[in-house]
Amino acid sequence: MADRPAVVNERGFTLAELLVASAVLGIIMLGVFTVQRQGIAAYLMGTGRVEVQQNARAALETMLNEVRLAQAITAIPAGCGTGPVPTGGGGTSISINDQNGVAQQYQLLGSDLQRNGTTLVGGVQTLRIWCYDATSTLTATAANVRTVHVLITTRTESGATATDGRNQHAVMETRVRLRNL
Repeated sequence: MADRPAVVNERGFTLAELLVASAVLGIIMLGVFTVQRQGIAAYLMGTGRVEVQQNARAALETMLNEVRLAQAITAIPAGCGTGPVPTGGGGTSISINDQNGVAQQYQLLGSDLQRNGTTLVGGVQTLRIWCYDATSTLTATAANVRTVHVLITTRTESGATATDGRNQHAVMETRVRLRNL
């Protein structure tokens, strides 16, 4: 019996089959990349929004808790007794004697909201403070202030560009009546 060579299946993939498979795989990868990129953009936008909202909330809570319990308003800036609220006027600082009689000054310096020279919150675009007397009329006299209206606009502190999804801003405002006056 003669030796017969073993039959080997030499059938492989043709060049056309490999090109079609590569094209399909490329389209699938492009779809996955697009979905991932959109997910990252949404995440960055969400974190930017959370940052600016937390900054605005922290600034308002800290400042207005002390103002609410203040023993006296000692100084208000020019503009605090002018309006209209919220589109015009308003001051950018206020000085009080807190519930313990300690002098506290809140002011906007650059993009920082400061209390006695210490930065409370950064990324502040605008801070507007309006002061009202007992009849809810705007007043420019510190001794007559009974209610304070504050509007704050914050922006992202990180180096986000104008077109970046992280570039967010938040506007918050509140009005507080002084309890100890």
